[in-house]
Amino acid sequence: MKNVFEVIKDRRSTRAFKPEQIERADLEQILEAGSWAPSGKGFQGWHFCALHSAEKVGRLAAAIRGALQLPESYCFYGAPTLVIVSYLREHPHAWLDGAAAVQNMLLAAEGLGLGSCWINQLRVCCDDPAVRPLLTELGVPENHLVIACVALGQIAQPTAPKPRAEGVINIVE
Repeated sequence: MKNVFEVIKDRRSTRAFKPEQIERADLEQILEAGSWAPSGKGFQGWHFCALHSAEKVGRLAAAIRGALQLPESYCFYGAPTLVIVSYLREHPHAWLDGAAAVQNMLLAAEGLGLGSCWINQLRVCCDDPAVRPLLTELGVPENHLVIACVALGQIAQPTAPKPRAEGVINIVE
């Protein structure tokens, strides 16, 4: 496995996945990485619902397309696996803790040689009447709101790095 700085610098948002499913053992490692993310006061109020089925990922994409009136092409970039990261509703650290878990999963995927992409569309429609019943059926707790999703799979088309922004670091001594 690469060292942590290589993983951080090499991680990209994959927007073209191969249809082949990832290994369950890799998915389990990625989920474990999410569970080791920092959380305010160690609360760990998250839930990770892993769709390790292209058919179920497709069903969710269709529900989101309908709720948000997205084009027919919307499909999580063809990722065969999707992790829904949710958190207890109204918890003051939900967004921060959930984002830390997502980042851990993205970095773990890179370390395992897999592609990943942070997906936000479900966040804005998780309580839509056309979406919520499906989330409940898939195992997302009803007292949770969706923070984000992590699309996972084999990379079909690599993404080039973008230059880093300048002037964003300030060291005060």
